[in-house]
Formats: sequence, structure tokens, C-alpha cells
Amino acid sequence: MAATNPAMRFERDGRILVGAFNNPPENRLNIAAFEAINAALDLLGGDDTDLLIFTGTGSVFSKGFDMGLMQSYDDGAEMMVGLKMTNGIFSRIAHSAKPIIAAINGHCLGGGLEMALACHFRLCVEKTRLGLPEVWNGIIPGLGGITRLSKLVGQAKALELIALGDLFTSDEAYRLNIVNRLYPRDNFMPNVLTFARALLVADQKVIRELIGLVARTATQSEEDSINECMDSFVKMVPWIKSSRKS
Repeated sequence: MAATNPAMRFERDGRILVGAFNNPPENRLNIAAFEAINAALDLLGGDDTDLLIFTGTGSVFSKGFDMGLMQSYDDGAEMMVGLKMTNGIFSRIAHSAKPIIAAINGHCLGGGLEMALACHFRLCVEKTRLGLPEVWNGIIPGLGGITRLSKLVGQAKALELIALGDLFTSDEAYRLNIVNRLYPRDNFMPNVLTFARALLVADQKVIRELIGLVARTATQSEEDSINECMDSFVKMVPWIKSSRKS
């Protein structure tokens, strides 16, 4: 079953929802795209969807924020409203209890990479380019990219990549732990779906608990994180015993 949105094409694979940015040739993020992301997240909140995949149509994931949209704001206050709305959507991705995958099928730049960084997993096609090149437009990443990239690669490396506006290869992104897996272009989406289905083999209550625990390590002390993990472990033991009996 498939549905079409002006900015995103939706398809289902069992309990997996795939949303593909559909704004060729660059799949720029505009108001319609943000509305489509919100719609996809609403569908993920339903009982018939356990996992969401974002990807792009054609050979591009997204080349970033629509600069025309930025130029449409009358003043800084109006722009701030727009930025808060967009960051709120990306935070919905990051805080989702259900797994969300960015299937990076091609160039992933600027706001496109910032959006991918908010996802739980990033699976990337080989021989493509990623980066936050905003510095070349006289601005900085404004959609969480500075914060999320710094957490992944460390402050020094994040500053280097952003300050130089480097476009780095998918191989380097993998080496830096920016992406989880690399797949060849041939059969890219089948490989992504295989990864997604593997996540769905486990009990989804456990996966959702794990997602939350890992996310909270960013704001907790090591001791608090370990204690919360112990609490979760103990709570799961009775469930494991009862499932064995059945």
C-alpha cells in the first residue's frame, strides 16, 4: 500500500513505514517537507507501525534547507519561530521511542544531514558525500547539527568539519561513526529493509526501552545511567521468565 504527499512518498513494508523525500532534483527541505515529516511521525505513533525509514527519491537524500524559505522571513523574530518549529520536528525524531532510520541514498548536506543526525540509525550508500557546508553561505548549521555532530565525533572534529565546510565521503562518515553501515548502491534499499527487519525481530518493548536508555546517557552522569540500566534490567527479568514458561 502506498500513499503520495507533495513532498514525500510513503510506502509500507509490513510494520515498517518508508517516507521518501520527493522534491527533485535536490530534495530540499521546505514547509511541505516538514509537514510530511510530522505526518510520518504521527503514523509512527499508531499501533500498526513499529519502525520508520526516511530516504530520498532519485540519487539524493537531501541537499538541505530550502534557502528560498529562509529568505522569505521578514525579520529575525519570524525566522526564530520557523527555526523553533523545525527544531521541534527534529526533536520529535530524536525523542521517538520507536526506531527511526535515515537511509542515506545519496548526497546528504546541510539541513538534510542535520535531519539524518536526529535519527537513531544512519545507513548510507557507498561513494556519496555528506557535510554541513553552511559556512560557505555565511551562516552556521541551525537545526541541531552542531550539537548532534559534536556528540558523535567530539567537539574538535565537529568544529573542524563545520568550520571548513568540508564535504566528506561516506567512507569517512563511517570511520567517524557518523553512519552505522555502508551498503553498495545496488540493492541499497533491500539491505536497509533487512537491517530494519532485524531490529523488529526483538520484542519492541525492549528495543524502545533501549532507545530511551541510550538517549539519556547524553544528559546523565555515568553512575546515574548505570543505575537506570540496572533498574530496567531487573524490571525485565520477570517478563523474561514468564515468556519462557509460555
